Amino acid sequence: MAQIASGLKDGIEASEASERSIIKFITHEVELLDTRRFEEWAELFTEDGFYWAPVSPDQTDPREHVSLFYDDRKAMRTRIARLRHPQIHVQTPPSRTVHLVSNFQIAPQSAPGTLRVKCNFIVFEYRPHKGQSVCGGTYEYLLTGEAGGDFRIRQKKASIVNSEDSFPSLAIWF
Repeated sequence: MAQIASGLKDGIEASEASERSIIKFITHEVELLDTRRFEEWAELFTEDGFYWAPVSPDQTDPREHVSLFYDDRKAMRTRIARLRHPQIHVQTPPSRTVHLVSNFQIAPQSAPGTLRVKCNFIVFEYRPHKGQSVCGGTYEYLLTGEAGGDFRIRQKKASIVNSEDSFPSLAIWF
């Protein structure tokens, strides 16, 4: 695993403990999705944060290409409100998911107070009477350090291995 650059936020030093806290943060983030705690999940993002899944692996900018989704905080809140609506047919019955994350690579900070993290993921989704699906790929995060050692997500990119394939309605996030 790559070393974390010293000084993420006011002197947080590179250590195995820091690496564990980053992995714990990301594991908690995907657990919030699996337990349908979408409001708490959205709060992990900075006000200017976004979550993006490109259609093509070579896409570099979500504003210049069509994407599977590109949700800023406002779009997240809208999607969550739809997911909570009692008559959301695309999620009746609701999906149950399990996110697995592994192979963490933690890069030195790219700017003061930020950190790049990359990891692999697999998402298993099951909907009673509707079937199951599995997808996988790579998550790339740009995290910011907050006071007290907490992290926030400024950017999350999900590069899905089969992103150019057809998908059922994407009511929930990968």
